[in-house]
Amino acid sequence: MNSDDGRLIARFQHLTTELPAEKRLGHWHPELVDELYRTSLELEQRGLKKTPEYRNAMVQADQQAWRLVEWARLSGSDPSSPPASAPEQPDSSTEATDSPAPALGHED
Repeated sequence: MNSDDGRLIARFQHLTTELPAEKRLGHWHPELVDELYRTSLELEQRGLKKTPEYRNAMVQADQQAWRLVEWARLSGSDPSSPPASAPEQPDSSTEATDSPAPALGHED
């Protein structure tokens, strides 16, 4: 993948992060929708939507959009300015609780 392709994917990732976060917070920027559409078409024309880089960028964009919404809700501020220390996200492999699993039967 060349550097132009990487920049295009990065721009699309930025747009797909910003727009859902703004929409979830009740803000709307119609001019960005047009840019998102044009960028999406260019990605499609270049065949970049089938690349692992594109898929990874979309997963990251979705996660970042949710983080921005949560930061904004917690701080009552603008979603584009996250707090100085971001809340830690638990790793999906370590989401188990510290308490043991309940026993299925009972002991007599």
